[in-house]
Amino acid sequence: MALRACRVSVTDLEGTTHSVNVKASTLFEAAAQALSTFRQEQWAAHALTDNAVLRIEVQTPPVIHDVPLKAVERWRNGPSASPREYSAKRRLRDT
Repeated sequence: MALRACRVSVTDLEGTTHSVNVKASTLFEAAAQALSTFRQEQWAAHALTDNAVLRIEVQTPPVIHDVPLKAVERWRNGPSASPREYSAKRRLRDT
C-alpha cells in the first residue's frame, strides 16, 4: 500500500485540539504513529484517556475518520494478518 499524508488530531479534556502530520499506509498505522508522538508531550495525559477519539484526516484524497483510542491499542497489540502488518506493528510498538 502507498504511504499517504495524514493529519491526526485529539482533543484534550480542556477542549484544546492537538494535531500531528504523519505518513502511513493504513488508518491504524497513522493512529499508532500519532500516539507515539503525542505520548512524548506533557499534555498527553489529559487527552489520551480511555474514551479519547483520534481524528484522522487523509490529505489526498481528503477523507476524515474518527477512531477510538481503544481500537488503535487493540490493533497495535493484536495478531497480524500479514508479514508487512507484523513489521509495521513491531516498528510502531518499539517507538
